[in-house]
Amino acid sequence: MAKLLGGLGTSHVPSIGAALDKGLRNSPEWKPFFDGYVPGQDWVREHRPDIAVVIFNDHGNSFFLDKVPTFAVGCAEEYAPVDEGWGPRAIPPFKVLSSSPGTSSTSSWRAVSTQ
Repeated sequence: MAKLLGGLGTSHVPSIGAALDKGLRNSPEWKPFFDGYVPGQDWVREHRPDIAVVIFNDHGNSFFLDKVPTFAVGCAEEYAPVDEGWGPRAIPPFKVLSSSPGTSSTSSWRAVSTQ
């Protein structure tokens, strides 16, 4: 049986990624913010989880403001980063762990099934 270890969360404004891309992590404006991630990074190193469920902020890129759902589940095989107003990011797409039948997008739909 799986053991749930914990959860981590963070703000998700586009300027965070832009600050990282521009090497501003240790600038006077950004250092206090990024120092706040250190306890979470230490926790992950200590507990070494086998799997991470990643929930991220593509809502602003995928929905119009007049039709933002309360809850949505992405079911693609991969998710490419998009330009959030600071230019395209030089990071690879986020890929689902497995494309075997019964995993990835299939499992996502089962997770929200009403039957």
